[in-house]
Parts: sequence; structure tokens; C-alpha cells
Amino acid sequence: MKLKLLQLLRTVLLLIECFWLVDSAVGQEYTIRGFVFDKDGKTPLAGVTVIIKNATVRGTVTGTNGQYQIQAKEGEELVFTFLGYESAIRKIGGGKSQIDVTLTPKSEQIESVVVTALGMTRKQKALGYAVSKVDNEDLTAAVSNNWLDALSGKVAGLNFDHASSGPGGSIRVTLRGESTVNMDNNTALFVIDGVPMSSGMTAMGGAAYNNTDASVDYGNGAADLNPEDIESVSVLKGPAATALYGSRAANGAIVITTKAGRDTKGIGVTFSSNFSFERAGYWPDFQNEYGPGNNGAQTYSFYTVKADDSTTGEAATRTYSRYTWGPRYEGQKFYQWASYDPATNMYTPLDFVPRDWYKGFFDTGATYKNSVAISGNNGKGGSIRVSFTDTRNSWIVPNTGYKSQSFALALNQKLRFVELTGKVNYYRKDSDNLPMIGYSTSSPTYTLLWSRNNLDIHWYEQEYRQGKDLYPQALNNLADNPYAQAYEQLNTMDRDRVYGNVSATFGLYEGLKLMLRSGLDMNREFRTRRKPFGTLSNLNGYYRQQNVENTELNNDFLLTYDRGFGQLHVNASLGGNSMYQETRVMTATADELLTEGVYNLSNAKSGVITKSQHSRKMVNSLYGLIQLSYADCLFLDITGRNDWSSALAPGHWSYFYPSISASWILTDTKVLGIRDHMPWITFLKIRASWANVGNDTQPFVINNYYASTDFSSGYFLPTTWALYNMKPENVESWEFGLEAKFLQNRITFDAAFYNNTTTDQIIDTPVDYSTGVNSKYINAGKIRNRGVELSSRLQPIRIRDFNWDVNLTWSKNWNKVISLAPGVDSWVISSGARGQVIATPGGTLGDLYGYGYEKAPEGSYILNIDGSKIDVSGQTIVDEHGYPVLSTDNLVKMGNVQPDWRAGLSTSLKYKGIRLSATFAAQWGGMAYSLTHAQLSRQGKLTNTLYGRYGGVLHEGVNIRGLDAQGHMVCTPNTTITENVVTYYLDRVYSLNNVETSTFDTSYLKLREVRIEWMLPKKWITRSRVLQGASVAIFGTNLFCWTNWPFYDPEVGTLNGASITRGFETASYPMTRTYGFNLKLSF
Repeated sequence: MKLKLLQLLRTVLLLIECFWLVDSAVGQEYTIRGFVFDKDGKTPLAGVTVIIKNATVRGTVTGTNGQYQIQAKEGEELVFTFLGYESAIRKIGGGKSQIDVTLTPKSEQIESVVVTALGMTRKQKALGYAVSKVDNEDLTAAVSNNWLDALSGKVAGLNFDHASSGPGGSIRVTLRGESTVNMDNNTALFVIDGVPMSSGMTAMGGAAYNNTDASVDYGNGAADLNPEDIESVSVLKGPAATALYGSRAANGAIVITTKAGRDTKGIGVTFSSNFSFERAGYWPDFQNEYGPGNNGAQTYSFYTVKADDSTTGEAATRTYSRYTWGPRYEGQKFYQWASYDPATNMYTPLDFVPRDWYKGFFDTGATYKNSVAISGNNGKGGSIRVSFTDTRNSWIVPNTGYKSQSFALALNQKLRFVELTGKVNYYRKDSDNLPMIGYSTSSPTYTLLWSRNNLDIHWYEQEYRQGKDLYPQALNNLADNPYAQAYEQLNTMDRDRVYGNVSATFGLYEGLKLMLRSGLDMNREFRTRRKPFGTLSNLNGYYRQQNVENTELNNDFLLTYDRGFGQLHVNASLGGNSMYQETRVMTATADELLTEGVYNLSNAKSGVITKSQHSRKMVNSLYGLIQLSYADCLFLDITGRNDWSSALAPGHWSYFYPSISASWILTDTKVLGIRDHMPWITFLKIRASWANVGNDTQPFVINNYYASTDFSSGYFLPTTWALYNMKPENVESWEFGLEAKFLQNRITFDAAFYNNTTTDQIIDTPVDYSTGVNSKYINAGKIRNRGVELSSRLQPIRIRDFNWDVNLTWSKNWNKVISLAPGVDSWVISSGARGQVIATPGGTLGDLYGYGYEKAPEGSYILNIDGSKIDVSGQTIVDEHGYPVLSTDNLVKMGNVQPDWRAGLSTSLKYKGIRLSATFAAQWGGMAYSLTHAQLSRQGKLTNTLYGRYGGVLHEGVNIRGLDAQGHMVCTPNTTITENVVTYYLDRVYSLNNVETSTFDTSYLKLREVRIEWMLPKKWITRSRVLQGASVAIFGTNLFCWTNWPFYDPEVGTLNGASITRGFETASYPMTRTYGFNLKLSF
């Protein structure tokens, strides 16, 4: 590998050397002097960079009085640059030795541009739909396992679902709510340099609950991008913004522009080094007053010990439990796991005290990331950029982490009639072990959940190192040793990915050009899963390997005509796309092994079970776009696209979708005179758009197929009946918006209002079993999303040496199920360990249901002595023994897993070369069920089970006394104290079936990121004659989280196979705090 990298580096350097052309300078140098002023022409600007254009090291900076002095030649050009100001160029000539310059702030001079559909760069003011842009600086401020975390709280309407599932860091990305009952079809499309890329996941395991073959987070495709190579990210939120990308972008698009070579002549080298460490935080509120035991036991012994085998002569009978309903910790001594000495076969009682049985398992994780980039321009239309990034991660679970390397090459050459561009990225990621996640005997979190609180976590390590057969009893016979899971139950990965594109743009005629482009995204991945002999789920060992191959090829053409006719400007485009996708997944499993410690398929004891998936899909498209503008203040866009999808049947595989958007810049409309009469209004724009977008399906849905069994030549009939005449889903969207800027851009505001309606959803509705199948595909259902997105930027202070910026975002989405399939009154969207998300007409796609306490029905009352009544409708019913009654007949709505609203705030303070920035993220509302909380509570390990322990609990509620003549329930207040607190907590309050008591509000306020950066003064940079820029920074993430969620991360989800399910936490890993250091050097 090292040899290949050296050869690659030599090749790149040779390419740059051959590419480079240096023009020799001629002429006589003489001294040029002058002053640089602010926009008023009076205030001097210090620290302005003054360089000779196309020269690499000839430059200076202005002093405190704004004065500069530089040696230059006749005919050369001086370039004046200063942060936050528009650059200025002055040509030297006529023997002038004094050149004074006045710079204009960028906010007053530069019109914002964004990258939109097909990679086209547009003026933001011309757009009739909402687009948000995030630059590289915001993406690389802190190191994360997934660069998408850097977008959190910075884009209104952008939503992330995390799984807290390991260093893979998979994230589910949605925009403007859930639009279909199939959650996997609601994610945003990722586009790199105009070409769509695959961002999904491929499962190697199954569901997260009670599954010995649970999931492992290998990361989703979007996480493979290297943020150091990203120039900017544009978030296109509505169908009108993404209509030209086709059905895949019906839910919005994340458009990524990667870096290219430098614009001016010269060579630049940038080096960046990051180091960060992370620690688990936000722990459960463990109780340390009572130890392990059942039903209030007052004694404890892990072993049965004869008096002769004890160093104290005390005999004991094995009395232990994983539950913590035992004796109070009062300094007594009992036989515990470490009481046994293998060397003497004797037992010694140990202090019965609470120990670190949970937190101590987790290590301090560390990430090292180094990146170098070389960028150049030959001054004759050619540019190049080469970068290499190396990342090494060790995660908080011992012996887990990954290594990754990425290489990027960007070339551009402008010739007389054609511009050639090529970008290629190679990404390699490998891991010797990624942790299993979920409530599984092979998951460390499962083992920890079922550990006793008098256990020292290091006893697990001792048992693993010495061998569990050395001891009479295993520390935990319900689950595997967590260190054996970490060091022997390995989940490996080796991924190689190449993506990029080449394009040629031909200037055919004045205003007429043709772009031809071909893009490739190819992923090859090899995974293994191994379990040693003695694993609880596989006593004779286990081995699985999986090959995953994903290929996507996109070929495009785009013919564009651009011309002005006086105040009318016309831009018309006609294009086409041919997309080909192919996926191959080959999984082979040996459920038992012959020889211990040999992990390959040839060591299978009873044959190898193989499963193969192979799918291909092709979509051909034609599209058109007309952009009209008048007087640079009225803008109109009209688009149309037709797709032909191989996943649909002939006669239905063609579908057309149009869009129209418009914007009006009121402040640029001279007849209104806004700037003359209200000069405090810098910019004012209204916009509107409408779009109708189709969405097809996956391969093999329109035909019925036999499915193979695990036995050779065995097949079974399909369980879901196909729909041959399936139609594409349809999304219709309306959007209205307002953009305003005040006080010379010190205050900016953007508001968007949208209405999206999805019909003809592709769903598999349940049918009578007498038909021979469980369900059948149909086109049905109607889902509506309405929402508001607000964003604002404030500059309270903007003076020469000090700037204060504040950015705010806020969004709210109203989701509603208008209808489902005919005859279907409810639809299970997703399920957790307990509870379900169920859609019903009139409800939402996020309604969480589960069993809870039995409630007094409407009209129930308490009858007082004086004959008055107290309404107790909705209060908990308590039985005659004082225990709350659980509902087992009807599911109860617990709330909605989707929040009421989300918000973000980012702020930065900059004084000279010091910059302090912080990002906050918040959400209000949203409910989720925590299996971790339910299990720890029913086991008595949390402080919420201390109240009334062994003294009884008086549960608030009512006792039923009968029915009155009208059928209303007559009640009395409960006054009965529970007889057995263990029964009360274990079987009633925190019963696994009681979803109500372990469902919590996921509202939160997070200090997502803090960063302090110091940029070396420009004077120092100039004196070095080598550096062009340098900065050092320290940062932290997830430093603070205010929430009612009991522990870990309120942005909760569960990884089930290849899907992240919102609203359920299933034995997840802790949320981590990260602290780091960053160094950047530019040469």
C-alpha cells in the first residue's frame, strides 16, 4: 500500500511539473506606494494584502495607516484583497508611482450565487424557491465521523435521524417531513458536481431487538465524502428546486460542489491536521443504595460455598440476581464473583458495595486526521488540484474504529472552443472491528444492561483474559462477556469507492454551448462477521462474509442558449440523462465451524447458506428549462422532465413532471422607488413556485417471483402480490417565499411557506390470508405536508477590527394522513422493542402507539358525601391491592415521534485574527420509547425505583366501585399502599409492555459546537516568505444538552438492518463529547 501511494505521489508531482508553464518576467522594477481606504475614502484599512497578479511570492500588506510599498514592473497588475471586501485590481503604467485604492465591502458589492440543479450556478436572487448554502469553513470546523453533523442547526427544514450505533455514524436525511408510508423512500438525494450518488445502506444483520444476528453500522454512502474536498453544499428543499433531477429528488437534494484548482496563476499547498478525542457522556441516573437480589432478599452470594472452602469458614448458598431488588449496601461482606481464587480454590467474602459496572467499559476514543492539498493554475486556462487525506479512528468501545484514506484529483482546461473538466475521488475505508448494536446477546450494551451493580467492570476483563472456564460460574450467563464481544466477535469491513465525472463544454456559437458529461459512482465492499466457540448464540462458532457491489453510471447532455435582448434575458436549455444502477450482494454463512479459531467458509461444519441479490435499473430522461429575466428584477423559470423507468411496466413507465417558479426583486424595480424612499431596505424579494414530481419504485416489484429457501433447490411462493400496472408516486408542491435585507445587509431575513401533497403511494396493503398471500401492492393513499421555514442573519457589530455575526433558523412541519388504501383504517409504519408508529386517516406518519395504564373512561367521577361529583376521566385505574392496571386490549396514542419545531443558532465573534464561534441546535416536542430506560428501571438499577422501596407506594389514581344508571364509572380515590414494591415496579410501572412510562419528550437544546481560532497576523505571514496563511484552533462538540430525555442522545433512532427508525431507542451507545485541536497551513 505504501509503495502504491509513493508511486501515485510521484506521478502527481510529475504531472504538475509537466503541466506548469512559467512566463519569464521582463521590464524594470520600480517602487509603487499608496494608501488603501475603506468605502468612505477616508478611513485607512490595515492588513490589506497587496500582491502582483500571477506572481507567487511578491507581495506586502498595508500598515496601520493603510500605507503600502511594493516593487513592481511597468504593465503588471496589483491585486488588493481584504477579508470581507471586494478585491480591487490596478494596472501599473504611465510612470505612476502613487496608487491609492478604496475597497468596497463584499456585502454591498457581491451578489450571492448558489449551485442548483444539474450543477448550474445561479444568482440566488433569481431563484423562485428556497435554497440554503453552507461553505467549507462550516463543514470542517470540527471533526466528526460523519461530516453531515456539521449541517445540524444551520439549515431550516433539514432533519437528521441518528442511530447512536458506533463509529460508522450513519445518518438518515430528510427535508420537509415524511411524504410516504415507506420511510426508506423519504430521504434526500445527494448530488456531487451535478451527478447523483448512492447514499443508502446495505444490511448484514437484522432487527435490533432480541436478535442474535443484529445490525452493525457500516456507514451510509454520504458519509464517505471527505469534507476537506467540499467547496460548498447547497440544500435544495422543494420539488421545484429539484425537478430537473427526476424522481429521485422528489424529497429534496443535497448538492455538493467539490474543490477545483485555483483561479489565479501559481501553486498553493494547504496542510491541515486535526486531533480529537471523545468520551461517552449523559449517563443514566444509576442508584447506588441497593444491591442485586430478588423480591427484597436480605442476603447475597454469587456462589454456593462450603465452609471448608472458605477462608473465613462461612458457608453460603448461591443467592444472586441480575435484578437489583436485594439488600441495602451497609458495609456487609458477601461472596461475589471475585471471591474465588483459582490458585487455591478458596473463597473469600468481599465488601458488598456498588462498583463501576457500566461506565468503565467505555474507552476514550481518538481521531487523527491529516490532509494535504496542492492546487495550481498555469495562467493559460489550466488548473489542477490534488489532495490526500488520512483518517485514523479508535472508538469508545474497546478494539473498535476504522481507518480511511481519500484521494481527489480535479483538472480543468479552457481551450478556444471547449472547456474540459475532470474530477475523480478514491475513498478507502477499512475496519478490523465495528461494534454490534441493539438488544442482542452479542452486543456490549445488552451485556451491560444485564450486569449487577456490585460488579466491577474489570472483572469482565479479568474473566476474558484468564478464561471463563477457570471460574465455577460465568460472570453473566445471560450474555457474552463484553470484552470477548469487543476482541473476538469481530465485524470487519474493507470498502473501496470511486466516484467522479468528466465533462466537456463546447462553445458552438455566441451564447450557445453544449455540455457532455459522464459520471461514475462505484462501490466495492467486503465484510465479515465472526463468533468464536462458546458464544451463547453460536456455541460451535460462526462465520459470515458478504460482498457488496454498487455501481451507478450517469451520462448527460445539456444544450444551453443564453442571450440578452435589451432588458429581457433568455436562457433556454435542453438536456437528457441516462442512469444505470446495478447492485450485487452475495452473503454466505457458516452457522457452525469445524475447527476453533478458523474463520472461512471451508471450515463450515454443516454446509454454507448462501443468499444472492442482483438488481439492475435504468432510467432515461429528457428535460427542458427556460429562464427568463426582465430588467434584472423579474425572473421566471419553467421546467419539464420526462422519465422512462425500467422498474415500471410498459405503458406506465413514462411519466412527465413540470415546474414553474418566479421571483420579483422589489428593490430593483425602479418604478417602485423603494431604495429612494426607504433606504434602510437594502433588498426585498418575493417568490413563488409550483411543481409536480413523480417517484418510481425499486426493481422486481411489478412481477411475482419465487423466493429461494435455505435448502438446496427449495423455493416458496411470494408473500406479497405484485402490481404489474403500478403507477409512479406523485408529489405536488406549492411554495411561497420572502427575502429581505436591511441596513446595508446587517439584517437579513428569509421565510418560506410550502404545501406538499403525495398521492398514488406505492404500498403493500394487507389482504385476507385465503388469497394465498399476506399483502399486495397498490397505488393508494394521500399524505400532506405543510410547513414554515424561517432563517435570519444579524450583524450587530461590523467595524474594522471587530465583527459579530448571528445566524438563526426555525422550521415547523404539519404532517397529515389524508387517506390510506381503500378498506385500510391503519398502517404500521415502524415497530420498536415495544410500541408502534401507526398511520391513520386524520393522523400523521409519526403517531406513536403502545400499551399503558388503564384510564377511567369519559364521564367517570368520584361521588362525594354531599352528593357533588369530581370528574376523574383519564385518571389511572388502580386495583384493590394498590397496583396500577395495565391496558392490554387497546393501543394508546403516546404522542408523535416528529418534533413540533426545530431551530438553530450559530454565532461568531471576530476580533482581528481571533474568532470565537458557537452553534446551538434545538427542537421542541417529539416522543420516543427507550428500551434501555425500561430495562434498567424494571431491574431496579435507576433512582426512579428508590421511592417506597420495601415501604410500599401509594399510586395516584382511582379505584372502580361500579357503574351508575347511565353507565358511567363511579370511583373512589386510591388509598391502598402496594404490598410488594418489586411487583409494583417490575410488573406494573416499568413492565416492558408499559410503553407509557418509558416514553419521553425528546425536546432538547444542544451546544452543538464551540470553536476558538487564531489566525496568524498577515505581517507575520508576509515576513515568512513561505506561508500564505496559518491558523490554529481548539473545538468541542456536544458540550451541553438540556433535555427531559433520560440519558444518551434525544435525537434518537434505531438501526434495523439498513433502516434508521425514528422514535425508538434500543440499547444504543452513549452520546459522546468531543474535544479537538486543528492546525491549518497554506503555502
